Amino acid sequence: MKVMLKNVRLSYPSLFKPSGYQGSEPKYSATFLMEDGSEQHKALKAAILSVAEEQFADKAKAVLKKQDDNSMRRLLKHGNDNVDDEGEVRDGYADMVTIKASNKTAVRVIGRGKQDLTEADGIPYAGCYVNAQIDLWAQDNAYGKFINAKLLAVQFWADGDAFGAVTTANLDDFESAEDDDDGDEW
Repeated sequence: MKVMLKNVRLSYPSLFKPSGYQGSEPKYSATFLMEDGSEQHKALKAAILSVAEEQFADKAKAVLKKQDDNSMRRLLKHGNDNVDDEGEVRDGYADMVTIKASNKTAVRVIGRGKQDLTEADGIPYAGCYVNAQIDLWAQDNAYGKFINAKLLAVQFWADGDAFGAVTTANLDDFESAEDDDDGDEW
């Protein structure tokens, strides 16, 4: 079932080059943040339940509960659980819900005017706002029963505070080579 996520915050984007984690197969992927309890969150939960009911019928809720109990397979995660090494909730994640979607093949990345974007354009970036099209699908095979999210396309929508942005240095705090009286350029 195709679902459009609108004006969600982008995190951990691998949109132009696939990446893998600890030897896993490289994929194009991204994590999307939305307000916990928002209408969009409720609609996404309803879509997930619909896909589960279509595939697993009366066992749908049990399949979703088992998936939710497995932190590695959980489809919707609480942002407050995404903490750094000091136990602090990561920037932008407080009181949010996240969903990660991935694809083995390249995904379409476009701008507000629906023009194709490249990595050189510098957008989208972690922390900006995007619209994203995902495909929710049911897995039922030897590897288990789950609902997964396949990433189809991402549209840059609006700027936001970049996640992991480096603080700009104040160059006035540095000395100039002209102030060095020993004449050494280094």
